[in-house]
Amino acid sequence: MQGKVSGRGKDLAAQRPSFLAVLSDQWSPSSNPNGIVNLGLAENTLMHTEMVGFINSHLRPNSHVLTYGDGFSGSHKLKQMLCHFMNSQFSPHSALCSSHLVVTSGVSNALECCAWALADPGDFFMVGRPYFNAFRTTFGSRPGVQLLEVEFGEIDPFSMAAIQQYERAFTEVKNRGLRIKALVLCSPHNPLEYLKLCSRNGLHLISDEIYALSVWDNPRLPDAAGFKSVLSINLKGIIDPSLVHTVWGLSKDFGATGLRIGCLVSQSNKLLLEAAEGISLYNIPSSLADQVTTSLLLDDSFMTKYIAINRSRLADSYHFATKWLRSHGIPYLECNAAFFIWINLGAVVKDATSEDILARLRKEKIYIAAGEHYGAEKTGWFRLVFSHPLDVLEEGLKRIIKSIQ
Repeated sequence: MQGKVSGRGKDLAAQRPSFLAVLSDQWSPSSNPNGIVNLGLAENTLMHTEMVGFINSHLRPNSHVLTYGDGFSGSHKLKQMLCHFMNSQFSPHSALCSSHLVVTSGVSNALECCAWALADPGDFFMVGRPYFNAFRTTFGSRPGVQLLEVEFGEIDPFSMAAIQQYERAFTEVKNRGLRIKALVLCSPHNPLEYLKLCSRNGLHLISDEIYALSVWDNPRLPDAAGFKSVLSINLKGIIDPSLVHTVWGLSKDFGATGLRIGCLVSQSNKLLLEAAEGISLYNIPSSLADQVTTSLLLDDSFMTKYIAINRSRLADSYHFATKWLRSHGIPYLECNAAFFIWINLGAVVKDATSEDILARLRKEKIYIAAGEHYGAEKTGWFRLVFSHPLDVLEEGLKRIIKSIQ
């Protein structure tokens, strides 16, 4: 009976993530020294000891967690605590309340809710290149929303000139009769001009702020901009507030991809949140994860200490990795946020394609991702995840150097 599936089933099988093989054979210096060193997946493992300690000391489940709880979109208490936390950390212009958000099983689910509710099959969301490659499946696999990839060439994607590239791409596609419904902005530091752009063109702005707190000081970028939430901007006179939406979750800032807690915030579009609740049966967060997150966000003292230590460790791991790269002549782009270093292995391995370099990396059992998988405009670039303890980074970097020599 092998192969007896639908055409849709065959398409889904072809989308099976290649990194699943990495997860099943991860390197450990003691238990699996011949395993794969994973510096490719966007995970932060720097604070796992603290998180596990907190969970073990605070998880006291009751019978309520064995039920559907308060509904399919997060408990009343979790919504209150998310508002408490985001009102403190995101400095919203208008304070958040529970009616402004729904809780989902991770930020990807929150983004997918936007696709279901704001667009019809065949419509487009705009994203700047490079971008998170899972956007293709998050928006496309089930909702059927396509990506309009915006190119920048030599223009700084974070500059004011980049706004014109979005405008140009929107106009060109619209003139071909295609429908663009939203612009997806990741980890903004100057969202004001994007709001104006969306207002001019009647677009929704979806601000993915999943790395909001993963920002640190980089002495090599003394004038780098920090994070500024879309929520913090007074939208009056700029854009219809019903067009502005924000997503955030615990996966990145709290190194907890396994908890699967995200939220969709829309302060002036009740119908969007109701649409998200319309499919909440498929996005329902675990009640145990709900309880853990509620306890976490309730503890202001732990949260303050956690965020500070996490930023310090991110900086330490970043500086360790970039010092190593410089000492081996590997070009990279400086940054001060998130978990990635954009490295140019193509500049070191002459006359080799990205696939050639990937084959070398696989041979040495080191996993990093090629930039082409993220919509990079130039070949030879790779995404290196540095948010790991120094022993993991050192082992991975040694294998990278060995693979390209």
